[in-house]
Amino acid sequence: MGARPPVVTRHHATIAGQRVAYQAIVSEWPVPGDDGEPMGVMVTEAYLAGKQPDASRPVTFIYNGGPGSSSWSLQMEGLGPKLYQAATGAFVDNPDSLLDASDLVFIDPLGTGASFPLAGRDASPAWNTPGDAESIRSVIERWLRDNGRTTSPQFLMGESYGTMRSVAILHADAKHNALHLHGVILLSLVLKTGENDDIQAIGLLPSLAASAYVRGLRQAPAANVEDAYAQAVQFARTEYASALLEGASLSAERLHAVAQAMSAQVGISPAPLEKAHLRIDRNAFAHALLGGKANEHAGSLDTRQTGGPDLDALPAPYNDPSMTLGKRPEHAFEGYLKSLDYVAAGEYRYLNLAINRGSWFYSVKETGDATDSLDTVPWLVDAMHAHPSLRLFTAGGYFDTNTPLGVATYQLDHADIDRSRWTAKAYAAGHGIAEDVVQRAKLAGDLRAFVKAPGPASTDTR
Repeated sequence: MGARPPVVTRHHATIAGQRVAYQAIVSEWPVPGDDGEPMGVMVTEAYLAGKQPDASRPVTFIYNGGPGSSSWSLQMEGLGPKLYQAATGAFVDNPDSLLDASDLVFIDPLGTGASFPLAGRDASPAWNTPGDAESIRSVIERWLRDNGRTTSPQFLMGESYGTMRSVAILHADAKHNALHLHGVILLSLVLKTGENDDIQAIGLLPSLAASAYVRGLRQAPAANVEDAYAQAVQFARTEYASALLEGASLSAERLHAVAQAMSAQVGISPAPLEKAHLRIDRNAFAHALLGGKANEHAGSLDTRQTGGPDLDALPAPYNDPSMTLGKRPEHAFEGYLKSLDYVAAGEYRYLNLAINRGSWFYSVKETGDATDSLDTVPWLVDAMHAHPSLRLFTAGGYFDTNTPLGVATYQLDHADIDRSRWTAKAYAAGHGIAEDVVQRAKLAGDLRAFVKAPGPASTDTR
C-alpha cells in the first residue's frame, strides 16, 4: 500500500472567544528506507486557519515523544482545534488551541498513530535518533513545499523525547538548510541521556520539593508552589551541590546538617537521607509522599496523582498512576479521522511500546547497547549560533519527576546560548502541561506571545 492523496475538509471552532474557520488536511508521506524505497508511510494532520491558506501565517510542526508516542496528547488534549472528552467520547472546541496564532501540523512518527511501516519492509532505520529526525525533517520539508509554505515563519514543537527529536531535526537540517525556522518549542524537555548522577540529583530535587509542598509535607515555609520550587533550586545549586561534590570526603557533621536541610525541602525524614548519602530514590519518594501507606504511591509523570494496589497488575509504564490517567481509547482517534474524511490504514496507536522498549536506539542500531546514550545540547548550541534569529522556548511542570525541569535547565544554563533568545517557563503541572486545564490556558497564552514575537526577546519566569 502506497501513500494516498491528501484529503481536505472545512470546519470551524471557537478559540480564545473568536470563531475560527479552518481547513483540515490529512496527508500521507512515503518514508524511504536505506535503499531509497519506501519502508513506511507517515501521516500528518494539518489545520490551516482561514478560508484560504495564508503563507504569511506561522506554521508549527508538532509531535510528542516516547519514543513511540503519537501526537494524540498534544493534538487532542492540548493545542489542536478540538479536545477529546473521555467521559462522553465527544470532540469539542478547544478554547486554548494555538490555531488562532499559527497553523498547526501534527506528525505521527513512523509506527505511531496513523503512520505505519509497509508490509515486508524493515522500518528500523527510522527507529533511532538520527533516522527518526531525518524522516520527520524530510516530511516537514515536503509539506512546506507541497503546500506553498516555504517562506512562512516556521516553528518546531516537541514534548518529552520530542524535545530531543526537535534538536536532532535542527542538526539534520544543517546538511540541507531546507527549513527556515523562527523558533523551537521544547515542552517537558529532555536533552541528554546518561547524565551524571550529581546533575540528575541537583535537577530533580526542586521537583521533589514542589511535590512535597502541594501535599503539605514540606517543612520549609513558602508562599506558594512557585516559591517552594525557587527555594529548592537555590538550595540544590548551592549547599546540596557542594555536598554532593565532596563525595566520600563529606564529613559526618556536614552530612547530618545537609540531610536536615534537605528534609525541610522535600518532606522526608533526615535519617534515610543520611543513610543514602543524600540521594533520593524516585520510587521510594513516590511512596513516601503518601505517608508510606502500603501499596500506594504517587505518579512520576505527575506526583499529584495517586495509585493503589489495583495498578500493580498492569505492565509498566501503565502501573504509574499518572501514566494510567494518560492512556486513551485507541479507537477514538480513528473515529475523529473519519470526520476528516480519512480512514486510517490500520489501528491508531496512541503509544507503541514495542518501539520504546525493544526497537529504539539513541545512536544507530549497529552501535546501540545498554549504554546507548546521546547529548543533543551541543546540537542546539550549534543551531542557535548558525541561525542568529532562531529563538528558543522551554517549559516544564513542577510535578514532573520523569523529566524534571531542573535537569535540562541546568544543562542549558551551562550552554553557550544567547539568553535574549531564550524564553523559559514553568507551570504548576505534571509532564503533560497542556493536559492540565488551567495550565493549558497559561501555556497557550505564552506560546501565542512567543510565536507572534517579532524577534529575539528573553523572558525567564522560572
